[in-house]
Amino acid sequence: MKHIDLQPGAALLFGILLFSLTPSELLALTLAAAVHELGHLLMLRMLGIRVFGLTLAVTGPVLRCERAAVWYEDLLAALSGPMAGLLLWGSAVSRWPLLGEISLFLSILNLLPILPLDGGRALLAVLRHQFDETIAERICTTVSGLLCGAMLFGGFLAAASGYGITLAVFAGWMAVLACQSHGIVVK
Repeated sequence: MKHIDLQPGAALLFGILLFSLTPSELLALTLAAAVHELGHLLMLRMLGIRVFGLTLAVTGPVLRCERAAVWYEDLLAALSGPMAGLLLWGSAVSRWPLLGEISLFLSILNLLPILPLDGGRALLAVLRHQFDETIAERICTTVSGLLCGAMLFGGFLAAASGYGITLAVFAGWMAVLACQSHGIVVK
């Protein structure tokens, strides 16, 4: 990897995490995210796909790489991060339960079929194999939008029922990510 790009939003994210997590939670989250990205990086290297760099943004770390030659390479590259996280969960849950739990949460979160999450990228890879590019992207965009909308609705219902706004905030964040992955600027 040749270049690490630190965007201003990464400082915002780190600041929020720094003030809302304990030092051990922050360390566990950082390690879990690093293992997740290393899973992607190792798979990309094994597939011979060039990695240009890493971007640290408000949405977290993102590897920048060339597009895979065939659909199943995209699928493997997308799923390798969550799989590395699940391996970390299995090996850490008895020794450092916090690390295991955070790694499991990150893996499950990243498997949601919402672009640009790994689950959305995996869904898009499979759809590209079955349909042409335009149809695959439309289906994936629709699935992302429906899931974000359902989570927002559920989040507002949960907030109205006294369960807090966490789900609604998370769903809003996923909606922003989905918009950004399609070139829609959200201000």
